[in-house]
Amino acid sequence: MDIQIYNRNFDLTDSFREYLEDKFNSLDKYQEKIMSFNVNLSRNQKHNKGEIFTVEARVTLPQKQTIAIKETHSDPRAAVDAVQDKLSRQLVKYKDKNLSRWRKSARKIKSLKFWRRNQE
Repeated sequence: MDIQIYNRNFDLTDSFREYLEDKFNSLDKYQEKIMSFNVNLSRNQKHNKGEIFTVEARVTLPQKQTIAIKETHSDPRAAVDAVQDKLSRQLVKYKDKNLSRWRKSARKIKSLKFWRRNQE
């Protein structure tokens, strides 16, 4: 999976890039047909409580479906973990929804009269 990483006011080190890729490459097991995967990293320094990191992930799936998750936290790795958890839940939900549609249509086709006559 090709992950495009954009950063603003954020120093992206090699170790953090590897951490991002490891976390988000594990999402392949939920959905194999991911068209594009964008991650936006930003740091807000003008916050009263110190630095706040924002991680936003946008996943484009087949049939023009898009899932966007945004999470803010004081630790960038915690924000990445939260985004990864939310994305995995959304991808499982999308996969189950499409699978149930396919099964529902297959049941309708099997229940048609002409299908039963040919099978007997």
